[in-house]
Amino acid sequence: MTGTRGAPAAPARPSLAAFDAAAAFERALGCPFDPGTGMSLARGVRADDRETEPTAAYEAAWVAGLHEHIVPVTEGGRLASFESLLALVRAASRRELAVTVGLGSTLLAAAPVWTWGDDAQRRRVAELVLGRAWGTAGISEEAAGSDLLATGTRAAPAPGGFVLDGEKWLVGNGGRSSFATVLAASEPSFGLFLLDFAADGTDGVRRLPKIRTHGLRGHDLSGFTLTGRRAGADAVIGRPGRGVEMVSGMLQFTRTLVGGGSLGAADTALRIALRHARGRVLYGRPTLALPPVRTLLARAFADVLVAECTGLAAARALDVARQRMPLWSAVAKYVVPGLCVDAVNACGEVLSARSYLREGVADGAFQKLARDVAITPVFEGTQLVQLDTVRAQLVSGARRRGTGAGLPLPLLFGFGEPAPSPAPREQRPAITYGGADEVTDGLDAAAEELRDDAELAPLLRTLLTVRDETRAVFRHPDASHRTSEAYDAARRHCLVHAAACCLHTWTRRRDALGGLAADRAWLSVALRRVVERLGLPARPDREGEDRLVRHLEDLDDDDRAFSLVPLRLAPQYRGPAPART
Repeated sequence: MTGTRGAPAAPARPSLAAFDAAAAFERALGCPFDPGTGMSLARGVRADDRETEPTAAYEAAWVAGLHEHIVPVTEGGRLASFESLLALVRAASRRELAVTVGLGSTLLAAAPVWTWGDDAQRRRVAELVLGRAWGTAGISEEAAGSDLLATGTRAAPAPGGFVLDGEKWLVGNGGRSSFATVLAASEPSFGLFLLDFAADGTDGVRRLPKIRTHGLRGHDLSGFTLTGRRAGADAVIGRPGRGVEMVSGMLQFTRTLVGGGSLGAADTALRIALRHARGRVLYGRPTLALPPVRTLLARAFADVLVAECTGLAAARALDVARQRMPLWSAVAKYVVPGLCVDAVNACGEVLSARSYLREGVADGAFQKLARDVAITPVFEGTQLVQLDTVRAQLVSGARRRGTGAGLPLPLLFGFGEPAPSPAPREQRPAITYGGADEVTDGLDAAAEELRDDAELAPLLRTLLTVRDETRAVFRHPDASHRTSEAYDAARRHCLVHAAACCLHTWTRRRDALGGLAADRAWLSVALRRVVERLGLPARPDREGEDRLVRHLEDLDDDDRAFSLVPLRLAPQYRGPAPART
């Protein structure tokens, strides 16, 4: 067969169907820079100024069906792939982060029900979520913090069930939730309980006031007190005494998806900064022509691409390698929000004084966006909590390295190819990752493939050295203690993992993704950014940085995401039409 001009037809590009839902969501929502859309940046700023919920944004998300994607297909929803869900979260978050945080809190409450709940519990929660109800995960307590074993809430046995007493604080949707999953000390140990406020009322429940926050002012971050709250025996989720295990398991889902919110916010920050730099004239030319501005934007973009590769790999693993997620989800949660916050801050430098204004450039949205995204490293456990998880997992894994069957890298990094996620009950979260780490193990093959690349080969040798040094730390008995050295080794492991995700994306997926992904420049700048964060020298790639800025311009002009994924965005809003004369 030949093409229309007689040349051989180009081979069909591998499927990127996992991103189709996000593209449709983009079309449904319209451009966030259009003040007339429900999820516009301008509406978000006005709601933020009043410290009220962005009700128009919630309504737009519901109409577009975002909530249906947090209910598994097996329960009547549209959640079939976490890779697809991550893309949807990114799309929504480039408009209004409070919406995805609110729905994320609902997912955190629902996830243990999808995985461990009985038939009746799953049907009921699916009915509530598909009916636009909010859920809250009653886990956090003011005194306990991230120490789940210090949970003070109690579930005492009583005729027909239990009586719950305690207070949950700093929880999402605490004031507006129709159902809650509550961690409480019980017999034989901690249990997880499903409370259906919509059906059973709120007797014994006192809602706490919304907590005022610096960012995410439109999110219901509050709490509730339980005093003599009765729950039937059918409120117990899963096996009694497995509550802490279940909470740890469901966090593997939500801390991966938090990165989607960070990536979406970073896309908008880059877009605001780029457009400002293209239009702002200083010293007789656009500020985008100034080398320091180009460097800031290029490096911010590279940080986002490192974060994207790490986040995509983690979301993909939820679909195809859930047994690795005790480690990989914590790594992704440490890497992705942190890099995105750094990228947003760099965009603030480009905007300079205008980054603080609540009017003007992009309707003053940048200052809100910077405040909103700054809290994403804290959600689902702070960065120190993630490093402690990584440390503990690697200590355990050091004793078990080489056990178990390995997973193929083409499957792990087949971004976009349909890879249906198993129903939550078919592959439950693991407690430990099993000692095999295909992502960092695969560095050797990637380094061999690029051994003749004079620019990249030295960077790869550096990464291999850091990887091996870090593994040696975790084989030492002291690594089992919470020492500064163990935490630093965990941090370095996270960065090496992120670099490896970039390399595997390049070697396994660049041809399928095409465009930016097939340009070596992004990989060159991205690896240098990681090596710099490791505190090691890496000579800047000025040509690569310049190419990244040109890619930013092209992607913006073509209404595409600032991403390795060729995702088409809603058509760009170019202002009101000129008046007719």
